[in-house]
Amino acid sequence: MTIKTDIQRELKRIQAVSGRGLLQADADAGRIEADLVAVDAIGCSFQTLAYSTDKLAGVDLERLRSISETLTAKLTYLLEPIGLIEADTDRCAIQLRSSPPKKDEEATSYYELLVRRGGDISLSRYSKKTGQLRQIVPAHITREVLERLAEDFVGVVH
Repeated sequence: MTIKTDIQRELKRIQAVSGRGLLQADADAGRIEADLVAVDAIGCSFQTLAYSTDKLAGVDLERLRSISETLTAKLTYLLEPIGLIEADTDRCAIQLRSSPPKKDEEATSYYELLVRRGGDISLSRYSKKTGQLRQIVPAHITREVLERLAEDFVGVVH
């Protein structure tokens, strides 16, 4: 089975049970997990999508930077393009965000992608209203985009 097939199966299962739940799909060298808050016939909403893998254990910051650059080039299908925000040498992590973020009268919304040694790649969507702390908000995507994100996360680590 492919990661795409596993995700399709998991989406069907979650939709049939309650329309929300934890999606888990094993990949060659790790696991994709998504905290789904809604699933329907067309799409889903997640709080966090993550790929955990031992292949990121012990890598250096330059390898994480390379992975991040590849993801930046691949993830052009999200609402906003993703760009480098910070390379944290102490924690050996790369932080990317929507660049530019979506702004309206009430809030600024953006994706945040973390690539960390030890090791995972995770994607969440945040919203920050003026004068308040940022909060994770559901990221609304089609089923195909979820499959593609998972394939890209797995593929970029190889």
